[in-house]
Amino acid sequence: MFSDLRSFWALIHPERWKYFVGLLSLFLVNAADVLSPVFMAVAIDLTEAQLTGNAARTTPILAMMGLETTDFTLTLTLVLYMAFQVAANAFRYPMLMYVAVPSHEVGQSVRRRLVDHLLKLGRPFFDKARSGDLMTLATNDVNAVRMAVGPGVLVGMDTLFIVTSVLVVLFALSWKLTLIAMIPLPIIAFVTNKLSHAEHVRFRDVQDDLGKLTERVRESYAGIRIIQGYAREDHDRARMLDFSTRHLRKNLRLARVHSVFDPTLDLMLGVSTTLVLVFGGLQVVSGESTLGTFVAFLFLVRYLAGPMIGFGWSVSLFQRGRASLARLHELWATPVRIRDDDAPLEPTATHGALSIQNLTFEYGGADGAALQDISVEVPAGASVGIIGPVGAGKSTLVNLMVRLYDPPRGTVFLDGQDVRSLRLAQLRRDIVLAPQDTFLFSDTVARNLALTGDAKNGDVVRYARLAQLHDEIEGLRKGYETILGERGVNLSGGQRQRLAIARAIAADPKVLVLDDCLSAVDASTEEAILDGLDEVFADRTGVIVSHRVCAVRRCDEILVIDDGHIVERGSHAALLDADGWYANIAREQSREA
Repeated sequence: MFSDLRSFWALIHPERWKYFVGLLSLFLVNAADVLSPVFMAVAIDLTEAQLTGNAARTTPILAMMGLETTDFTLTLTLVLYMAFQVAANAFRYPMLMYVAVPSHEVGQSVRRRLVDHLLKLGRPFFDKARSGDLMTLATNDVNAVRMAVGPGVLVGMDTLFIVTSVLVVLFALSWKLTLIAMIPLPIIAFVTNKLSHAEHVRFRDVQDDLGKLTERVRESYAGIRIIQGYAREDHDRARMLDFSTRHLRKNLRLARVHSVFDPTLDLMLGVSTTLVLVFGGLQVVSGESTLGTFVAFLFLVRYLAGPMIGFGWSVSLFQRGRASLARLHELWATPVRIRDDDAPLEPTATHGALSIQNLTFEYGGADGAALQDISVEVPAGASVGIIGPVGAGKSTLVNLMVRLYDPPRGTVFLDGQDVRSLRLAQLRRDIVLAPQDTFLFSDTVARNLALTGDAKNGDVVRYARLAQLHDEIEGLRKGYETILGERGVNLSGGQRQRLAIARAIAADPKVLVLDDCLSAVDASTEEAILDGLDEVFADRTGVIVSHRVCAVRRCDEILVIDDGHIVERGSHAALLDADGWYANIAREQSREA
């Protein structure tokens, strides 16, 4: 619990002065609210004295302050009562503004920290993470933390201030009656402790399950064309219903706990009120207390109703925020494994020479090595083709070049410098990878193409022409300003691949890596794109990964990778003469063409 409080304080600390002003205003609001019934009691006693003709007895709290009822007139008492009411409402504005607004700043900083950490995590993390869980963290969990440090703090401190100040006044009015009114308090403390623990556990369970539900919904939306294409709507509807029903059951378990808070607190408050009515009434009858004191006492006891119910809500918000903050801390505790060295090499003029020496790489948890003893030299300005069967390790090799996965030290070099010693940002500007899994953002064609932000309008058109895409873009309703649907759904597979190629060219890297980016285009378009790439690769190093011979045959050197090993290497003509795997696949593809 104390560690959780320290975690919340760490979030609030940058906004502490705003919180101080807000909580000071809250204290003044509560002081005014609590003191106003004292003058109401004086007014009642003065009115009673005027009606009965008897002298008004001094209210106990006035006696403690060295004042007598005779020091006040009825008019002055009513004016003071109204003045406290006005002051209480005047301070409510800064009370809300200096706690509610900073809580949104805290929520924003938590969300920013979450996104910053996610952007630093590497491909191995995202290979295992569920998108639904990450979406839930960035939305529901961040909001639960914000509610805990906003309304949770405000209502919790309001309860603390009001209960403390009310008890002080109540003891001043009648310590005997106050002790009687406090009889239900131990029951409230016991129930609150038990229910708050249960709510913490159940809310965390709800949040974990919400991540699974969100992932299920995301998969249904992302795969809607497959679901409809295979007429699996009923199956998907049933799966969705299963996930939704399970989430409903978990929310109902949480609601059962939360629903016990308010009735329990209200019941105990009702018991206190009943005790005050009985014993306080007897004190008035016996002359031990004045009517004004009794009314003020009853008013103050009932005044605890709102804060006590708010206390239950505050505890609920804190437990929910505590569970969400624990989930966020689990993510923040995930180490950033692919990162800059403590003293990275300063960037120098990049020429684009690639060197891979005795590279062996194994995925965590895999049975064997994905790549074994890979060595290749690619001079600056040269091109290399990588070909081989599915699952041979081609994509793994190019992913290691840009450190989407970290290669062992001393195995991958750019211009003679170990890529592990270079700054990541600089490395990924110098080596740009167009992956086989093309992703487009829901934005205009032009902004997707000029993702790096460096390309101008004229350049965008030029790059689109090189990728044989310009005419098709011009055929869209708004041309380059056409908004693409989710993941570029309003483009064909071949168009998406060509847009990815144009985007990679627009980044203007020294090393351009195309990972099977021509698989969805026809032979004639592929030939035209390759002709355009001759111009692109004229002044930069090129790496082309493909399963088609026609895509790599123009490269200076071709590597044939099978089962993580280089089994053949050489130029297109030399590999044909060797009459190995490459020559066989070339003949098969030639016959298919």
